Amino acid sequence: SIKTSGSSLNEYAAKLRNLGPEGQKAFMSLTQSVIQAEIPIRRSNKLLSELWVTMKNTARWQLTSSMMHGFMGAVSSAYGYAQDLNESLNNIRIVTGKNIEDMSRFADEANRAAKALSTTTTAYTDASLIYYQQGLSDTEVAKRTEVTVKMANAAGQSAQIVSDQLTAVWNNFYDGSKSLEYYADVMTALGAATASSTDEIAGGLEKFAAIGETIGLSYEYAASALATITSNTRQSEEVVGTALKTIFARIQGLNLGETLEDGTTLNKYSEALEKVGISIFDSTGELKKMDTILDEMGSKW
Repeated sequence: SIKTSGSSLNEYAAKLRNLGPEGQKAFMSLTQSVIQAEIPIRRSNKLLSELWVTMKNTARWQLTSSMMHGFMGAVSSAYGYAQDLNESLNNIRIVTGKNIEDMSRFADEANRAAKALSTTTTAYTDASLIYYQQGLSDTEVAKRTEVTVKMANAAGQSAQIVSDQLTAVWNNFYDGSKSLEYYADVMTALGAATASSTDEIAGGLEKFAAIGETIGLSYEYAASALATITSNTRQSEEVVGTALKTIFARIQGLNLGETLEDGTTLNKYSEALEKVGISIFDSTGELKKMDTILDEMGSKW
């Protein structure tokens, strides 16, 4: 402020001294105030300087610590993955009775296949294990595992869950007339075309797939029925699958000559549908396939 006014501290001090003892006293008071103010300012500067150094060091340590944690986490994850893969391979060895050399070759093949299918080797071996447990050959296991991993990628599900779902479908509908991949394609296509999903269709089919063959229900009709109902009602696949299982089980029971708990027999069932113009028997007197009955019912409603 003194410099801004065109003066200086020396000139100001001289003028104060010229005023006599009171002026000198005022100058000393001013000097003391400056000294008292300067000490904490210096201390503050030193404190801020030290604080800045500390902050920079802290940032460095935090960065280093994060890197170390990340590195250790990666090591831990890699170790855990190796353990999981080793366990999965060991389970396959127990089931198949393969020797060490066979398992070494299988591990290499599984690794190459997993890379080609954009999945992990463990996911591939976990899916393979389920098919090895079914007593299938290496070739059959490789075919089924490939389809399983592809569907798992498309559905966003684990290969282990999908392998269980596809097993239920293949065991009950696969007859060799179509490729293994066809069954996964149907579910994926229906999931994309409806408000249902591949996972819902596969999960629901598990509930009643075993009944399909005995009542003449094809895979396409079973999957379409499930997709249509889940899409329109938004009930869970478990609820819909269980409901269809109940319906088809009743028809299966009627076909076997049973009388249901409500007194319904095959004749009563036949008479009820004949009232709307649908015959459930063919020209030889045998019960028509469920696909045919559904077609005829569909044309009515």
